[in-house]
Amino acid sequence: MSESQGTRFPGAASILALVSLPIFIGALDLTVVSAVLPHVIYDLEIPLQSGLDNASWIVSGYLLTYAIAMAFMGRLSDIFGRRRIFLLALMIFALGSYLVAVADGWPTDLALRGYYLVASGRPDSSMMALTMIIVARMIQAFGAGAMVPVGMALVGDMYPMGARAKPLGVIAAIDTAGWVVGHLYGGIVVRFLDWRMIFWLNLPVCLIAFGLIAVALRKLPQERRADRMDWLGALLISMGLTALTLGLGGSGESGTTLMAVGTEIGHGIRWPLLILSLAFFAIFVLQQARSNHALMPIGLFRRRNLVDAGFANLLLGFSLFVAIVSVPLFINTLMAETIEQGAWDSGWMLSALTVPMALAAIPSGWLTDRLGYRWPSISGMILAVGGFTLMLQWNADSSYAVMASHLVITGIGFGLTITPIAAAVVNAADQAYRGSASALVILFRLVGMTIGVSSMTTYGLQRATRLSAALLQIGSSYEEMMRVGIQVAERVIHEMFLIAAAVCLLSLPQLIRLQRMKEARRRTDG
Repeated sequence: MSESQGTRFPGAASILALVSLPIFIGALDLTVVSAVLPHVIYDLEIPLQSGLDNASWIVSGYLLTYAIAMAFMGRLSDIFGRRRIFLLALMIFALGSYLVAVADGWPTDLALRGYYLVASGRPDSSMMALTMIIVARMIQAFGAGAMVPVGMALVGDMYPMGARAKPLGVIAAIDTAGWVVGHLYGGIVVRFLDWRMIFWLNLPVCLIAFGLIAVALRKLPQERRADRMDWLGALLISMGLTALTLGLGGSGESGTTLMAVGTEIGHGIRWPLLILSLAFFAIFVLQQARSNHALMPIGLFRRRNLVDAGFANLLLGFSLFVAIVSVPLFINTLMAETIEQGAWDSGWMLSALTVPMALAAIPSGWLTDRLGYRWPSISGMILAVGGFTLMLQWNADSSYAVMASHLVITGIGFGLTITPIAAAVVNAADQAYRGSASALVILFRLVGMTIGVSSMTTYGLQRATRLSAALLQIGSSYEEMMRVGIQVAERVIHEMFLIAAAVCLLSLPQLIRLQRMKEARRRTDG
């Protein structure tokens, strides 16, 4: 198929729908456990404090493995074929789901026996069961993380360049919708059923999807390439991502749960971990420059659209996560009367941001196919800046209706932006490296979110401490302390909104630089 003038693969729309289903389930499981963690801890009879600290790895382990799988499984699909790798990823995800569901059964018994044989001791069975759940979740995440870049690369194979943005928007919307409704889905399931049912329910969906996708992709021309996998590069980027995630104390789309990881690590080794991550990434770049079978060829990063869209995606991830963290913080600190009310109000208020974001990603693809990358993405970022600016008016007396309208504007802005920058990255790569380029789309955003949650948490805590010290007098009354606390919280969160708006503005030069689709097409074909 010609990149520029090819025709759409027959049945592409049906294949897109089939591929989107397991991607949605994988994204759903990204956040679903946040609603069931207390149930897991209670069920395993683990003390609450130590349980929360250790159980945070059920979330963070998933996210870390999710990112690592993205980094090189897209490249594997370039070499061995999209169909093989997507189906393999789907089965790995299904296996992980099964192992999570039975983790405190035979896997724990087997691990206890093995531990006894090796160490001649018997560890705590509850903690061993928790460890098995964490391991199973990481297996599950490996499959889920691989499906996203391979699915995006499939779009590149099935659609000509001028028609890719809309299906890429569909995948972006499906992926976003999954992690958005994960909390709600988990809460509903555990209200009526055992928490294990979340993972049992994955199995029939995965098996049906496997059969249908295997048949649908049989005629897709994807032969095995005469190339080798760069396993050293895969190891280096995996180690770099691991050190970066642990050093920053969180990752991506998880929410504040992951800050427990940063607390466990402590500030003492944070900077060494960050320096180590930079070292791994530097070695990775040098190794890629010399490798004849590079995981991510340096030539990819000479493509202007890939670099500009990738950096814009990183900044988008930063700003998006500021909103995801700040909105619940604002509601719980300044508006909600109880923890339960705060959790409920935060959930549906965040949907005012994320649901429009997911929905806007689809028409954004249509606009991108007709207008190019530049104008939909610029318009989206300007809308997001406007939304954050309106959020500066929030106070403890604001109505939820007004706040929701501001979040809708911000969400539509982000949704209009994510599709064209994803299409720009995927279209910048030749077919031989389309899987690697697709992985970069999500990795850039995940790194931005990771930096966002770490830097804004540190900034918020330090800023609140300084403001409180400046405003409070020694011996202040309880009422005075409460008044100052509300004033400080409101000011700090407003400053975080302002920072998010400024970061969105920083992306505009990169978005303006995006080449028109015809120019990018000539560069790719050349």
